[in-house]
Amino acid sequence: MYVLAIDGGGTKTIATISTFRGQVIALAETGKSNPTSMSLEQFTQTIIELIDNLKIQQPTHFHQITKCHAGLSGVTENNNEEITQTLLTSLLPEGCQLSLSNDGLNALYAGTLGQPGIVQISGTGAITLSIDPFGRIERTAGWGYIFDDEGSGYDMGIRTLKAVFKEFDKRGPETILTTAVLDYFQLQSVPQIIEIVYGEGHPRDTISPLSKVAIECTKRGDVVANTILDQVCQVFYQSIDACYKKNPFSTSRVKVVLAGGVFKELGLFIERLAAIDKKHSNQYDFMGAYSLPVGGAALAALKLPSSEARVFLDQYNKSINKFLI
Repeated sequence: MYVLAIDGGGTKTIATISTFRGQVIALAETGKSNPTSMSLEQFTQTIIELIDNLKIQQPTHFHQITKCHAGLSGVTENNNEEITQTLLTSLLPEGCQLSLSNDGLNALYAGTLGQPGIVQISGTGAITLSIDPFGRIERTAGWGYIFDDEGSGYDMGIRTLKAVFKEFDKRGPETILTTAVLDYFQLQSVPQIIEIVYGEGHPRDTISPLSKVAIECTKRGDVVANTILDQVCQVFYQSIDACYKKNPFSTSRVKVVLAGGVFKELGLFIERLAAIDKKHSNQYDFMGAYSLPVGGAALAALKLPSSEARVFLDQYNKSINKFLI
């Protein structure tokens, strides 16, 4: 018996076939699989391509898959859950137990080992999700980059550019962010940034990577960059706390997983968030992920107790590396 795990977002989709003990025997990767931001034809083709890739790798074992969980961005919105359920059912072996969720559940379970909690995701966009002991899911934030997605890479990039232009205009304090941004874009002067931002690429894709610049300048002790990080952590905490209030937990302490590209320097964020929590409820345990989100998808399919989930992910993490090299 084998388990199929799928983790899909707005950039890429990854799927694995593994044994119930965590031995990964196949891995496939393709483009985005968010049904809200692509046509039904494109979405269908992406999923078919993913499944076909796995079948080619493991033609015999594929037909022995008995459990599957697909955590996909946008799958629980509009009528996408029914569409995805029908599509995957037609592609999977007969009788395979299939469950679906937002991809946030994958990231949460990858940190909590399949247990309830809250996940704060921050990459190009940002969203907060909570899953209580009864499996109820609530969300806050993540309503799009135009007016929300606070704390995302894009939001941090915007805050960074504002600081740079304010310094240039003498409307704000001096900051090493200016030199760092110019070096990143390989420019000579601040006004040249405008041409880059409003160039051929989407502004969101151009601006989001500047979050890494802000974090690097924070590590170098820049006051303005530190202020940006503090502001972002306040935003995260506000969203986490709101999500908790929408879906309260009976335990005195709640696990909060920080997932996504913005959290590469995890310690910087955990330290600030823990300090904020100490002044307020003092009820959250902040942590990073124990595995890739696709590992969390496998746990969602298997529903293992914590002790067995850790053993599973230990083997899963070890065996998946040969596919990622």
